Amino acid sequence: MKRFPTLILVLIIGGMLHSAMWNTYTNTSHIYDVKFLGYDVLAGTWGGAFLNIHTDGLNMGNSIWLTKDGLSANDIRSVEVSSTGTIWLGTSTEGVSIVSSNGIQIVNDTNGLPSNKIRQIISKGDLIYVATDMGLSVFNYLSGVAFPLLLHQYNNQNTSGGLVANDIADMSFTTSGYLYLSTISGLSYVHQDSLDIDEAWRKWTSANSPLPTGVAYRLSANNEHLALSTINRVFKRKVDPFDGGWTVYDINDGIVNHQISNLLLDRQERLWIAYGAWNEDQLRYDSNTDTLITRIDSDGQIKHYSKNLDGMGRAVISSMTQEENGLMCFGTWGDGYYFFYDADTLYLNSNNEIAFPKVVDIKTDANHKTWFSNGNIGVTPVRKSTLGVSMLSGNTWTTYNTGNSPLHSDNILSIAIDSHNRKWFGTWDVIPGISPTQWKNGVSIYDDRDDTWKYLNNLGVANWDATSGSWSSVVPGSMTILANTIGAITLDKQGNMLVGCSGRGVSVINSQDQNVSNFTIPNSSRQSILYLYHSGSQYFIGTNNDRGLVIWNHDSIPQTDGDHWLLPSPQELNNCIVYGIVTIDTPYEGKQHWIAASTGLFMWNESDWFKYDTTIKRSIYRNDQWENETLYYVDENRLFGSVRTTPTAILLDPFNRIWIGSLENGLSKYDPQTERFTNYFMANSPLLSAYVTSLGYDGKSGNLLIGTPDGLNTLQIGKTIITTTKLNTVKAFPNPFRPDQDGITQIVNLPEKSMPFGKNYCRIYDAAGALVIELKQNEFARFDWDGNNKAGAKCSSGVYFFVVLAENGDVKRGKIALIR
Repeated sequence: MKRFPTLILVLIIGGMLHSAMWNTYTNTSHIYDVKFLGYDVLAGTWGGAFLNIHTDGLNMGNSIWLTKDGLSANDIRSVEVSSTGTIWLGTSTEGVSIVSSNGIQIVNDTNGLPSNKIRQIISKGDLIYVATDMGLSVFNYLSGVAFPLLLHQYNNQNTSGGLVANDIADMSFTTSGYLYLSTISGLSYVHQDSLDIDEAWRKWTSANSPLPTGVAYRLSANNEHLALSTINRVFKRKVDPFDGGWTVYDINDGIVNHQISNLLLDRQERLWIAYGAWNEDQLRYDSNTDTLITRIDSDGQIKHYSKNLDGMGRAVISSMTQEENGLMCFGTWGDGYYFFYDADTLYLNSNNEIAFPKVVDIKTDANHKTWFSNGNIGVTPVRKSTLGVSMLSGNTWTTYNTGNSPLHSDNILSIAIDSHNRKWFGTWDVIPGISPTQWKNGVSIYDDRDDTWKYLNNLGVANWDATSGSWSSVVPGSMTILANTIGAITLDKQGNMLVGCSGRGVSVINSQDQNVSNFTIPNSSRQSILYLYHSGSQYFIGTNNDRGLVIWNHDSIPQTDGDHWLLPSPQELNNCIVYGIVTIDTPYEGKQHWIAASTGLFMWNESDWFKYDTTIKRSIYRNDQWENETLYYVDENRLFGSVRTTPTAILLDPFNRIWIGSLENGLSKYDPQTERFTNYFMANSPLLSAYVTSLGYDGKSGNLLIGTPDGLNTLQIGKTIITTTKLNTVKAFPNPFRPDQDGITQIVNLPEKSMPFGKNYCRIYDAAGALVIELKQNEFARFDWDGNNKAGAKCSSGVYFFVVLAENGDVKRGKIALIR
């Protein structure tokens, strides 16, 4: 049995240990391509590539490659392993990333590919064949040369039309050595020994075969036959192109009258046909049949595998492969993958992960569950952006969408947690005939204490009946909202829920689910509200360029014609999108309101307006213009690392630090105590994307939650909630500790990685029993030692002893080997 090369595993583990402070969550259940490596499964997904390692049939977990590891992109369309053990990962638009003992290598249109859009990769002997939308490239490895060398490129022009078109949809090799390449203009074939002979290239089109043109065929071959699928038919013939004709399978032969997503001709001459219509613009499969797969046996017997039956889920089968031992693996678009053996389902491997790549909103509830939404401004599904809600509790993910819950839409733009710890999910409006039929508009309200759902719109509230699986009629006299297009929801400091109804204004609902008031904002013709925030003293409302930022400068609930409306002086805030606002009390300047907007990063101290930028640290708005107010020091880190970009998210953490996400260069942290910026971007951190779409915080884990279009990053920034009650196993790591190399050694309480609640201390002693230093617990609920004594002098090499004393009386001891 083939096993995965040890050198690759070492590379994976090294990448995983890149930074203990960071973690990464992506979605790898949407699979484009899957291959076997013995019992191990290598898959390309829209959230990176993963190797699922199996031992004796048991799932041993995943290793994942992402852009943070050096891939050119996370959208992996094809996967293959070369004869040298290198892993080739073909991306949608950024060429091929090769994982090897030398790290990640990139092959693209500058060093061998005709295009960076990869359709298929096949390893055959010592050669690697890469099909693109602009032709075929063939590579090999020379002895002693680490990088693959281009042998030749093939296209319609240099094969004298033998390759019938350059946009290759699929590619397959037969055991007899024939290479088949499908295009919408026909099917080309050539023997691998004759690629450079123009006359050896042949083609089947509608002119000389029953194959229709205008269709991108999917291909599959075994030892005896080649099969290809068109929209709703399958064609089969001998692998020898000069032996025999075509057999056609259609609805008269048991095939469902639906577009085919993929097919597999297995070693037992069984034909497996999967159904689903691919939408490249939205990266999804459409399916209006309950049949996932049809199997046609060699004797003509037919079996249909249906959704939610026979061990199947609901997601379309997107890829199929078979190992030499007969084991089959079917990748799905959303449910992970299946193992089949002798045509029986072994199991579905659905990864415990966030359900989507793009994170648009993040909220943590009172039980330390964190909720993530996935939506967009609009009424139609969008690629990576209309897949419902995911919830993280501890290490377990749960997904809510219209297919598995009463959630009323998969287009969830905003989340809010009310004073009862209920979750409010707001969505954009629904247009019949454009939005999916199962979507509704308005707000879903979920109470996970008793698993009950409410549905709120401009007519009132309906309740979900779990027994009948349907919504009740609208409850007479129940709360209502102004309109059903929800741009924002927030909980104010008085316990009211503010619901921003784009096009109409804001509805205010109190903690007893009663309408308190409705209001509109001044100077806004469209009332296109996308952001709501209550500082405790003011209400801030942001629109989608309709008005920009508007402030109700009072702690009372805003009124349409009230006297407390304030319009910001700077013109940039009068025509912008507001992405977020935080309020801080600074040690030097008092209260500040920081605003992340499409026109820049602003601050209002309730007297003057300021703007922060990459060239001038801070400008002040005076006499209808900006004037320089504070300059950067020569060696000072600048906002967004000096890259001119747009702030897209902002968060104030419990330690009074401001985090600002950007469109093009990651994340900046601003410390009001030092008045300095610290920057995190893809070059110096494991960030999945340079674009930060949302920010959140969980006090129990101490994690900053960083949403991106390609998944979720977390960064440990400090805990505010301690649930640990006692000392268990206290360890120091690294140990041995090399201060000049490691910086610090961490003394932690395992397995919680958190000290008990209260004031805890750690004392370090030398071998003679003398006290070296007493450490205080930091914001990460641990002790960090830099190898210095209490006078700040470096301690010499030797064995040191630590004693941790908890406020509850627990005591734990251990040793640290310090090496200079």
